[in-house]
Amino acid sequence: MAELERMLYQLGGELDWPDTPELAPGVRARLAGPPPQPVRRPLLGGLRRSLALALVLTVVIAAAAAAAIPAVRDAVLEWLGLQGATVERVATLPSPPPERPLELGRRTTLPGARERLAFEPLVPSGLGDPDGVYIRGRVPGGELSLAYRPRPGLSRARSTRLGLLVSEFRGDLHPDYVGKIVGPATVAQSLTVDGGRAVWVEGAPHFFFYRALDGRVLESELRLAQNVLLVERGELLVRLEGAFSRERAIRLARSLRDRRQGGGAG
Repeated sequence: MAELERMLYQLGGELDWPDTPELAPGVRARLAGPPPQPVRRPLLGGLRRSLALALVLTVVIAAAAAAAIPAVRDAVLEWLGLQGATVERVATLPSPPPERPLELGRRTTLPGARERLAFEPLVPSGLGDPDGVYIRGRVPGGELSLAYRPRPGLSRARSTRLGLLVSEFRGDLHPDYVGKIVGPATVAQSLTVDGGRAVWVEGAPHFFFYRALDGRVLESELRLAQNVLLVERGELLVRLEGAFSRERAIRLARSLRDRRQGGGAG
């Protein structure tokens, strides 16, 4: 709670509050004169105050997120945060959910995705075209998922039918959209990739989930995850998941390009 109090105190110091005017003369003048006419107030002040309140709500949601899943209400042992994602280490993991197909959204193409997203898709170089392109509108700005089957440079293990899953969204618009829950035996390491903050998660079973805009954890989408690299790329949060090493994940993250600017895949 100390971190929450610090952030709220700092936010209060950054808000612009108008000077309080002398109210008594104005009140007397209104009582003596004709009824006041409606006043059109500028939208900017209300918008700034709404944004400030939204930021406060985001901070409160993040502070309460660990208690949102009943099986994970024990103390958080470690917390790592990026714009758009959190990683929480707990003493006891929840029971594994039943295995289900990935719900990645509506299938489309990269040109089709560009028309619906509030950002330019980033594609890993050297892997060719993704086997599936999907978009979801549940998060502000949209979410892009690129699915790759196992191929040279990616896992060919029989235990997985997916070589790489790349997910991208505007982390600046939904600071806590995705989350991971890891146990004591899972590696969760902070690092930087080309100057951007990143978190690498590997090893023992760990869980992945989404949060709704109001902060509710969508338990229906809680699932086990493979090794994951979360990395910030400007306003984007990029998530790379697959059965690969940290070094391979970092190389994939560094190869991300906007295909329209050259250097992209295929």
